[in-house]
Amino acid sequence: MKSRLQRIEIRNFKAFREFTLDLEGRHLLVYGANGSGKSSLYWALYTFLQSARKPKNSIAKYFDPAGTEHLLNIHEQAEPAPKAGQIALTLRDVATKNDTTYHISQADHGTHQQPAILKGDLASDFITYRFFFGFSHFRNSEKFNLWPLFEKEILPFCVSTGGQVPLDMWQKIKDGEPNPKRHSSYAGQDAYSNFTKNTEAFAAVLPGIVDAISVEAQKFYDAHFAVDDVAEIKLKVGVTTKPAATGTNKQEFKFTIPEIEFGIQKDGETITRPQSHLNEAKMTQLALSVRFAASLVNLHESDLKLLVLDDLLVSLDMSNRMKVVEILLSETFANYQKIILTHELGFFQETKRYIGHNHADWLYRKITGDAKTSPRFENIKSDLEMAQEYLANDQLAECGNRLRKCVEANLEAFLNAAKEKRGLDGLFDGGKFSSLAQKISEAKHLFVLSSQKQFAELLQTQFTPAELAALCSPDEIDPAKFAIANKKEKGRIIGKLIGAKANLQQSIIDLLTDASRKQLNAMNILDEISKIKDRILNPASHAGVAPIYSKEAEDAVKVIQSLEPALTAALAAL
Repeated sequence: MKSRLQRIEIRNFKAFREFTLDLEGRHLLVYGANGSGKSSLYWALYTFLQSARKPKNSIAKYFDPAGTEHLLNIHEQAEPAPKAGQIALTLRDVATKNDTTYHISQADHGTHQQPAILKGDLASDFITYRFFFGFSHFRNSEKFNLWPLFEKEILPFCVSTGGQVPLDMWQKIKDGEPNPKRHSSYAGQDAYSNFTKNTEAFAAVLPGIVDAISVEAQKFYDAHFAVDDVAEIKLKVGVTTKPAATGTNKQEFKFTIPEIEFGIQKDGETITRPQSHLNEAKMTQLALSVRFAASLVNLHESDLKLLVLDDLLVSLDMSNRMKVVEILLSETFANYQKIILTHELGFFQETKRYIGHNHADWLYRKITGDAKTSPRFENIKSDLEMAQEYLANDQLAECGNRLRKCVEANLEAFLNAAKEKRGLDGLFDGGKFSSLAQKISEAKHLFVLSSQKQFAELLQTQFTPAELAALCSPDEIDPAKFAIANKKEKGRIIGKLIGAKANLQQSIIDLLTDASRKQLNAMNILDEISKIKDRILNPASHAGVAPIYSKEAEDAVKVIQSLEPALTAALAAL
């Protein structure tokens, strides 16, 4: 990526009255309640990039207070002298460090045909929850026609293999009006003829785009979601009705809107209405596969590539959400500068934990306010950061409370993630309340089980049950007990057992791999936390007569600072 989004400035647009954010080229993760301005930020970025290929000055309608289509802030407009609406983005060339600022407003269409913004528009992707709601709203009796969603959510980011821009082609015919100026005679015939040619051109391009998305969607689904399927699922997205225009006059003219249908095969059986056979989580996984496939099919070279996500995972449970976060942070989307917006604090915190609280490439913010006061960004401090702040101010009881929350959150996240690991799903019930002591015990139990499994696998790969019995026996190895006709093979086994008997300790040492050391480190930290739990992390103890000393709290902070990275490392080794 050669350019990064450096700065966002929004004035008098939707929820914003005056807003500035210095991204400094970083990715952005934003939490905010509904109505706080997240979607306004989404639409500001979307409107800005889309403006590059709109006709000269056509963008002015969004900022014209006298127009019916304006997107100005109603509270700012009520002021005696409202500020003029404007969106400005500053891009920085990562090689030269030079900044370029582009503006759009009623008087300024500074993005018009600008190559950096034109390419950035086609290479960027904007995904909202609406796609997934639209994907699952069909009644059981309805045809699964994705065209309305495709038109709004995918078509704006598509380019055909021939270089055409399908959205531009569709804009010429979408109204179904071949002769809007009511030309007559030869001019009227030409209008109908041109409309038919434009419709045929779009009909020729559309199936290839949809077929490519269908193929990529299957690959994406197989790679990321198919592992737990009890029945093989094959999906298909295809154009079943092409756009068509017939007739050379108003009386005869007929325009056919395209249809794009979605269906699946389950263990080879064709299911044309999957909404009646699959649960919401599986339908969302299929929708994600289709939507991300559209992004991957339409990858374009560009200096600027944004991936803007607005509450796209609201219908997924937390484990599936984190699977998607893992995908978004993988090499697949490595070239995108990501902006993730969510109204769920739990998802925000878990994603922040997954990325890393102090990751240099990410900016974490809470958006507060409303259209009247104008949204603003605030820093969000983690429980550990708050604990350190309380400690610095000698508020030790509050420090202990925050440390407890930090430990509980880390353990809860670890246990939820561990459940997703193969073979661990039934070990504990995450739906019931668990005390901190129970969470610590559960985590340690998982490590013990993992170590036992490693030890068992080590021995089983080297010895048969009969050989293990001889190896563990206090008696000497008795060659007579091995009734093997082949003397050479018999001698090899006896020699192996005698050698193992003498070097059993080395076999155990061999078990202590890097993975097991990571688990042991996490267990040791959990033991330390158990020791300080009642003294530092129990809110009830803070009202007692024995004071909490600063040194105790300082030591507790140091231990708990090491918990998250230790659990993360150990989780990978489970």
